[in-house]
Amino acid sequence: MAQKMTWNEIRQLYNREWIELVDYDWPEEDSDPSAGVVRAHASDRNTFYSLANREPRPKDSAILFVGDTAAPKGTIMCASLMRLEHAKS
Repeated sequence: MAQKMTWNEIRQLYNREWIELVDYDWPEEDSDPSAGVVRAHASDRNTFYSLANREPRPKDSAILFVGDTAAPKGTIMCASLMRLEHAKS
């Protein structure tokens, strides 16, 4: 398994990429995780989901985009956190 990194390390290595974190620390009062293990990453979402859907799937993971997004003027951004549990087939 990959090494657990701090959020700052993750931001430096995976800027402008989609990532899936496992074994992560995410204090409830913070908008970003404090640390985690990057299980999958890619710069485009289709490639990312292909990588993230490989077996074995984790029971608990966090999926997020690292970095600033380029949104058109007037766009309202909303942060949300969704935890998914993968069902066994």
